[in-house]
Amino acid sequence: MKKRALLAFDDPGGGLAVCSLIQELKKNDLNLEIYSGKLSEKIVKAITNNFYHIDSDITRKDADRILDNYMPHILITATGGGNAEQLLRNSAREKKIRSVVILDFWKDYKRRWKFADYPLSAMKDKVCVMDELTKQEMIEEGFPTENLFVTGHPYLDKIFSNGNERTSKVISAENEVSILFLSQPLRILGVTEYKIHPLKVFLGAVMNIIETSGKKFKVTIKLHPSEIQSDEIDKIIADFHSGNFALQYAPADLNVNELIEANDIVAGYNTIAMFEARAAGKRTLSLEIGKMNASLRNSMMLAGIEVVKCDTNEISEALAAEKKSQIANDVFRGGVSNCVEVIMNQFDLF
Repeated sequence: MKKRALLAFDDPGGGLAVCSLIQELKKNDLNLEIYSGKLSEKIVKAITNNFYHIDSDITRKDADRILDNYMPHILITATGGGNAEQLLRNSAREKKIRSVVILDFWKDYKRRWKFADYPLSAMKDKVCVMDELTKQEMIEEGFPTENLFVTGHPYLDKIFSNGNERTSKVISAENEVSILFLSQPLRILGVTEYKIHPLKVFLGAVMNIIETSGKKFKVTIKLHPSEIQSDEIDKIIADFHSGNFALQYAPADLNVNELIEANDIVAGYNTIAMFEARAAGKRTLSLEIGKMNASLRNSMMLAGIEVVKCDTNEISEALAAEKKSQIANDVFRGGVSNCVEVIMNQFDLF
């Protein structure tokens, strides 16, 4: 009888991480049942149409029903913002179904288990984490050492290990510079109070360069999937639009990878899209607008992402510098195979 694994993820980051494992898991002759949240459906559809929808928030009855219907040997989840993945883990723990969690970003570790009905000290989930720094940060937050496995990030393994040299393009003085700004709701980043919106600070820095260099700039703003077009951002765009400064929202029919490819520079906050931009060879600036874990800063530096304080002068200096960032092709290699190894080792324990 084939071994069965149930995969569930809600947020895009988790969807990217878990979906990166699907092809390799299939090679191990497993039966897979997949549940995707709405924001991750495009990601899983690129691999298979054989999946089910799951809401961000479900009831314990829903979780029990999903597991009882399929009876997996192993539950594989990411760490979404809703309760769905955790309620599945709660149910799996009670039903003695093994649980493997693929951590997908370097922040808010403890919060990802906020819906757990068990203390962290008693968790049975095996957690695949990106690096040793992440593991240490999680141990300091109370996660049991023996449950954490340093595997690397499967999605970064996938996008950085295709053999292409990644050297950021140096912008010619004669050309219009096109910048993609990847926005996010600031509350997601833990920023609830601010005097000046970070986007306004960034655009002020661009304006400084225009005034001193005479270059033309085009800035395209891509809103986060969970973000709505706000009056605040509308007003910022209206205030900065000028003859040498074209500002626009990203066309709705272009996805983030198409937008990254179409622009010279990518800027924004700490998001997985920063890594996607570097994998595409784009110069990438991440504005530091809140506390950043050492593990995230280190991983961004490895990827060639420039972390810049959210200060007009510092951003201006960074944008004006003709910097070429390089990254070795194998810096994130191994994430997929290492995660699959952790999962298959759990099967061997039956």
